[in-house]
Amino acid sequence: MTNGGLVAAGRQQAVAFLTELLSGGRSWRDLSASDIATLQGLPKLRALLDAGHFLRHHDPQATLRFGQLARYVADRLDPKELGRAAVADLRALAWAELANAYRICDELPSASRAMNRAIHWAYRGSRSELLLARVADLLVSLLANQRRFQEGRGLLNLVFQLHGREGRQHLAGRALVSAAHLAAAEGVPGDAILLLRRGLALLDPDLDPQLIAQTLRNMIAMLAELGRFRTARRLLWRCRMLFVEHGNAIDLLRLRWLEGRIYAGLSDSSKAEAAFKETRAGFAERGQVYPAALAGLDLAALWARQGRFNEIHSLAQEMVATFRALRIAREAIVTLLILQRACLSGGGQLLEIIDMVVTFLKDLERQPAKRA
Repeated sequence: MTNGGLVAAGRQQAVAFLTELLSGGRSWRDLSASDIATLQGLPKLRALLDAGHFLRHHDPQATLRFGQLARYVADRLDPKELGRAAVADLRALAWAELANAYRICDELPSASRAMNRAIHWAYRGSRSELLLARVADLLVSLLANQRRFQEGRGLLNLVFQLHGREGRQHLAGRALVSAAHLAAAEGVPGDAILLLRRGLALLDPDLDPQLIAQTLRNMIAMLAELGRFRTARRLLWRCRMLFVEHGNAIDLLRLRWLEGRIYAGLSDSSKAEAAFKETRAGFAERGQVYPAALAGLDLAALWARQGRFNEIHSLAQEMVATFRALRIAREAIVTLLILQRACLSGGGQLLEIIDMVVTFLKDLERQPAKRA
């Protein structure tokens, strides 16, 4: 059986187990204490971990619940039956996956506590390099959310070396791709592109085609950030079918947004405006407030270069109304009011003010605790 077949078989086993567990039309929220008490043994632990992994992009809360259940099962494994080292390894993995689920759900203090437990058990296990690399990979994702980029890149370099030494090329490539994300977040897109290229060459498209698509999207974004708009456009055209095949609705909206930024960089204002308007409306329809606002600010920057101050003023007014209705941070509303005032006073320093608002909103999007 191919690797893809093994992954599909693992998913089918997990789904079959969960279907049996949740029979009668119940959801994962409806599991009773007696249901949870039946969750014992290695096969059920694996099924819960698989279920959480496959749901992570579609239902973060379900991923968290399955992570909690997997941790419950792991903590009740019998060391006499499986061996102390093996049980410690499984507990380390379950706690690390739970930490990642908390991270995905923006519960960073709980994520840190769970990761500390994962490290505790990892030191008491077999010291398997593959397990340590997985725990380290999930720890890096948490460090990235905490904006500890240098620590994360150092850890990923060790993960890359470990997988490369053992011939696990795909996992080595994943480590480089993760390092590229941290480099981009640090503000060094040139380093990010080099890491993405190296990582892409190692990734196996049969194992994770979605990762290939995501890596290519990130590469296009980095090229655009560096001002290499024609190269970015060519790569986007070449990869469009791949993106459509392996992207969900939000992914395709982000791709359209990126296309708008490329058109803006190529001074094709009409196509850029159409892309930004479409993107902003699409995010708003799906309740994606921050991406909708950021796409709107790209549109505002485009209009600012054309002297369309009245339209920017109206756009900022719409955003203020939305942010007030959702009780989003008062400081964000203040920055938008400053943007409106600049429009009324003739547009002086308008692009600088838009950049300030963008920076502030990106910071809020990354740090949910500051939003209220």
